[in-house]
Amino acid sequence: MRIPGSNIVLPLPNALPRENPIQNLKPGQILQATALSDTQNSQLKLQIGVTRLIAQTQVSIRSGQHLTLSVEKGGEFPELRLLTNLSREQLQANALKTLLPRQQPLAQLFDKIAIQLSNTSSNPAPGNVRQAIEGLVGRLLSTDQPQFQQQLRTALQNSGLFTEAHLLQGSGNPADLKLNLLRLFELINTLLPGKGLNPQQSAAALAASDSSGTPLPPDSPLRFLLDLLKQLDGGLARIQSNQLASLPQEDPTRQTWQFELPVRHNEQLDVFRIRLQKEPGKSGEKEDAVWSLALRMNLEPLGPMRVQLRLQGEAISSVLWAEQAETTSLIQNNLEKLRSALEKAGLDVMKLEACQGKSDGDEQLPRGLSLLDEKA
Repeated sequence: MRIPGSNIVLPLPNALPRENPIQNLKPGQILQATALSDTQNSQLKLQIGVTRLIAQTQVSIRSGQHLTLSVEKGGEFPELRLLTNLSREQLQANALKTLLPRQQPLAQLFDKIAIQLSNTSSNPAPGNVRQAIEGLVGRLLSTDQPQFQQQLRTALQNSGLFTEAHLLQGSGNPADLKLNLLRLFELINTLLPGKGLNPQQSAAALAASDSSGTPLPPDSPLRFLLDLLKQLDGGLARIQSNQLASLPQEDPTRQTWQFELPVRHNEQLDVFRIRLQKEPGKSGEKEDAVWSLALRMNLEPLGPMRVQLRLQGEAISSVLWAEQAETTSLIQNNLEKLRSALEKAGLDVMKLEACQGKSDGDEQLPRGLSLLDEKA
């Protein structure tokens, strides 16, 4: 892994020039080093042998970390390449630095796709692109399907969170969301002038002119493709960010999975935002683990909703928020049916509530309300 800008720029005062072997380094030489400081302001203090130096790097390295370096360029200011495997936390942090500025909620991408599919009179998309979009949407989970509950688990597996794991097992699914978005991205990229436009450049290209110097009109097929390419890049970055956030933690008793799941509902597209957490119980025993689920959705005509669920053993509690008063009343009128279904599944319902409030808030529960009864 190359460290951008990893030039050694200045020996510290205790490294005398005539005793400094760093200037004699040759390309290909392997060095062992120790970090004497954390990376701060793109600078890092290193010790190589008896020589102490200051290196420039964008990689987050911690004080005391042992590094294996390869000399890329010799001379007065050698350039080194990091060979040491970084920790999972460091790799995760470095990847997120690249992904976070690009990511966009999947809802934005699928809003654009929905508009494109509904616009049959004026359609700027080439036929093969529209066909690919229709195929992508056709593979999404639909609430109209009679086996929605059974297919939900498969849809979660194909949400893009486990794409690489499935490919390594040789079981890539044609309905995998990330794979289908990548295929659509590549298809559009091959249709653009020059074949291979960097998606980060597409925003600037949207405002650019064509070869004759005429600005691209809003209904231009090229402008549509550039805009969709940018949305696809942002959606793929979002999936990758969720994958990084869902990596196994050092503490095996704790784990978080978060992902976004596109769903077809009444000829519309919605994106379920899901966060699943596993935490140890008070006793720390495996069977005492606490599972919590947070789900946000916006299905017409119910409007924005948020569900929080907590499961420990066979004890389950849930709170449902709805922004619309009519939806809140509807949920309250059906809570007993939900309770009966949960009990029929063998669960002990400790708490079941419906509240009116913002579905995108970060508040946990209304004051005085707990998911689990303390007496349980």
